[in-house]
Amino acid sequence: MDIHFITNCEIEPEVDCLVIPAWENEVHVAINSSLIALEDQTSLNLINDRGTISGKDLFYLPTPMSAYRGILILGLGKKEGDMSHKFRNAAGKAVGLLQKYKKHHLLLELEHAPELQTRHFVAAVNLAQYEHTAFKTKASETIKVDNLCVHLCTSKEITIEQIKANRAQTFTECANYARDLGNAPGNALTPKILAEKARELAKETESEIEVLGETDMEKLGMGALLSVSQGSSEEAQLITLKHTHPSASKTVAIVGKGLTFDAGGTSLKPSKGMQDMKFDMCGAAAVLGAFKAICECNAAINVVCVVPSSENLINGDATKPGDIVTSYSGKTIEIYNTDAEGRLILCDAMAYTVEKHKPDVMVDVATLTGAAIVALGHEMAAVISEDEELQGELIEAGKQVHERLWPLPINDDYKSLLKGKDADLCNIGPPYAGTVTAACFLSNFTGDTRWAHLDIAGTAWGMKGCSYINENLASGFGARLLAKWLMNISE
Repeated sequence: MDIHFITNCEIEPEVDCLVIPAWENEVHVAINSSLIALEDQTSLNLINDRGTISGKDLFYLPTPMSAYRGILILGLGKKEGDMSHKFRNAAGKAVGLLQKYKKHHLLLELEHAPELQTRHFVAAVNLAQYEHTAFKTKASETIKVDNLCVHLCTSKEITIEQIKANRAQTFTECANYARDLGNAPGNALTPKILAEKARELAKETESEIEVLGETDMEKLGMGALLSVSQGSSEEAQLITLKHTHPSASKTVAIVGKGLTFDAGGTSLKPSKGMQDMKFDMCGAAAVLGAFKAICECNAAINVVCVVPSSENLINGDATKPGDIVTSYSGKTIEIYNTDAEGRLILCDAMAYTVEKHKPDVMVDVATLTGAAIVALGHEMAAVISEDEELQGELIEAGKQVHERLWPLPINDDYKSLLKGKDADLCNIGPPYAGTVTAACFLSNFTGDTRWAHLDIAGTAWGMKGCSYINENLASGFGARLLAKWLMNISE
């Protein structure tokens, strides 16, 4: 989408829709915009006097004889609460109407509403227009918004607004890249295919990359990770991408769970809904999307992006409940449930990252537990950390892009629930506090590194509360959050 700004009232001849946000009880302010022709303003005022324009919903008025050919009143509701998200949600709802009327070149009127940010509109439109058509034989005929002109009040600095809007576009494009990865079926995105896509990303962003296969991991003693992949004929991969900046002094590691398909292994999942287990690599998709965004912004921070990738299937070689494996760290793990596999591939990847790359901070992202959905539903993800400052930074970044996090506890009482009977650790705790105990397990592999864990099981797909995210598809949750956080802490 091409984005540009004006402060005058000149309307480009290509514009095919004027979009005007309006708060409830402030519709009269919106429809008296200096951009609206007098005859259209008269019509809108008459319609508004009849109560047809509420400021709560969308209202479209065709104006074929005007310079803008149509007016869309974007009802935002009451002017209170999270006004940025109300703007995003209204923009997301508008996309369907814009597509219905085949509108692609918009003029967004913000002169009357300085509290609204262009970047929120850009983000919502880009995310709402996303389609997953890679496996459809018929090409999409959807008309999408490809040009946005924004009319600002003169008090706004156009250069700053342009930078913010461009960054929002970059972040959402990278989130959509993550969604493409998350939506790919298991046969089209095996661990080796994911590694190849990481190589393409490294080439595109001129980043360093290392990919370890099973022979390499066996030499390194990654028994936990390999215990997951041994039930599949597809070889596991450990992918590491590195972005370095000459002025950066800190290094941050982002680690994403890359289970390209999870049938549960010997602890086999029920068949109903198992097709959605292609989404079990959405943690990997999130960190790859965030890494792409950081590279495109050339952020002044060193970022190590790590993706342990495997399938979790069942064959004659598959790990059995009760098996004991030795992790990369040397700790032994008794496997009580082979469907608690995400923590097994993550623990080796995290211990390896800490030892080899010595990050100042590490954040892992995973669709780790169904318990996270029980606790928080499909509206928010869990964040767990013993570092309150780091946890606060992530929560704030999540608020800024509306990928919201809610903190859950971690302490020695919960950690004691992961002590093994015949090994140092067991891979699953009692049938309660599952999200917390999963994080407690991972905490054994972080060393002294500042660390936080994000469980995105409820938001990676089926995400609710955002009109601009299709609930039936991967949401890309985590990509924008991590990108925003990394930009916030960059130098």
